[in-house]
Formats: sequence, structure tokens, C-alpha cells
Amino acid sequence: MLVIVGFPKSGTTTIHEALKRAGLKCVHWKRGDAPVGELVYRGWFETGDPFAFLSGCDALTQMDYCVPPRNYWPNLDIALLLAMRRTHPGTKFVLNYRDPQATAASMGRWGDLQGRMTRCAIPGLPRGVGTRQEDLVRWIDAHIRAIREVFAGSDDFLELDIASETARDDLGRFIGRDLPWWGVANRNVRTGAAAD
Repeated sequence: MLVIVGFPKSGTTTIHEALKRAGLKCVHWKRGDAPVGELVYRGWFETGDPFAFLSGCDALTQMDYCVPPRNYWPNLDIALLLAMRRTHPGTKFVLNYRDPQATAASMGRWGDLQGRMTRCAIPGLPRGVGTRQEDLVRWIDAHIRAIREVFAGSDDFLELDIASETARDDLGRFIGRDLPWWGVANRNVRTGAAAD
């Protein structure tokens, strides 16, 4: 399994599309009617296996789901990520990196995402915090630093700068497969900005 451990608005849809076009079976945000994050937590708490309800999948490209009252962020739950690694030793983790300022700004422009996040309790972002862009930047930067520290030097980890000219090749090498496509798969139509 390949697991994306960064934030929404940081290339998750682009990664999903690239992997799908390379022949991987990916789930993004929802599987059927169920949020991917909910399935991950259900698997973990009901069976001890975070992937128990995700059979047949090769990649989880977006696990976070924030549509109150439902709110799941396994991509930010480091204890759960380490449980994935223990229960499935071949799992690979990708930190999809985008500049924290740009990520926070994109969150603010994406419908009511920032408001929904502020109304929820999210790992590292308590309920009521997040109305200011600097709060989001601090939260995003702290998670990136924590993931770097936890996964430092690991062969099962890739930090992928989605804006890098080498992103496509870096991801392809990491998964051992050529990626026939790379681009921007979820542009904000209101602003024209790359905001996936």
C-alpha cells in the first residue's frame, strides 16, 4: 500500500490521477459512500488492521475528510501511521509537500474548507483555531517537520515536492513504475490557481 501523509490542497488529486493512469488502484477521499479516513479508523479499532476495509487498493491518496459532523484525519495521526507500518511492513509513505503558505492560502480559497476545519477538532488544530492564515501555516509546518523526523532515513518514505520539475520521476522511482502523466488535476476554477 502507498499512503499519502500530507495535506489536502497539496497535490493529492494530481498524485491520485498520476498513480491511477499508471495502473494502480487508488482511493481518494471516499470509497463508495464511505470516507476513506472513516474506513481506516474503523479497520484499526474494529480489527486491529487499518486497511481491513480497503482490500484491493494499492494507494490511499487522500484520507482526510472534514464535512462536519464527520471529521477524519488519519494522514495527520502519527500513531496510526506507525500502526500501518507495523501491521503492513511493505507500506510506503509519501509526504506530499507544498509550501505551507501556499497550502494555507489554497485552503482559504477552497469553498468553506477553512471554516469546516475551524469547526472541527483535527490533530494539531484544536476546534476554534484556524481562522487566521498564520494558524494554518504553523499547523501545516509542524506536521511536515514531525513527519520528517519520524520517517527520517527510511526506505519506505518519500518527501515529494509537488512543484518540483522532478516530482514525476521521483514518485515513479519510489514506486518502481513509470508515470505516464503528471500535471495539475484539481485547479481552483474560481481563481485559476493550482490548488489540489
